[in-house]
Amino acid sequence: MLLDVETWCDKGRAVLEVDGELDLFSAPVLRDALIRLAGEGQHHLVVELSGLKFMDSSGLGVLIGGAKRATAGGGALCVAGASDRVVKVLRVTGLMRVMPAFAGLEEAFAWLDTVREARLASLRSPATPGP
Repeated sequence: MLLDVETWCDKGRAVLEVDGELDLFSAPVLRDALIRLAGEGQHHLVVELSGLKFMDSSGLGVLIGGAKRATAGGGALCVAGASDRVVKVLRVTGLMRVMPAFAGLEEAFAWLDTVREARLASLRSPATPGP
């Protein structure tokens, strides 16, 4: 089965809707979409996985790379609509701390908005003076 990735933006948050199988052969499709969005300055990302039928370690690696790029750009990446199996993998591997999973887009958007506000607040606060 092929992998289809549709992207769209909403209020500074980019959504990647994934449909199909995310494996060694199809992972470059998602990786290229994540790299393209980073190049366009989109660093607050939701990977919507309700259409995902299968994911192997290659797919997990692509998600980790996307999360690292998002964080490096001052944003974050989370997943929404993932199956219980995918959520369990994220939890067992400890990746839930850097790439949390949410039931739907609204929860994911709320988390991304919180991340963005915290980042903006840290940029606005004056530097702590030294001794």
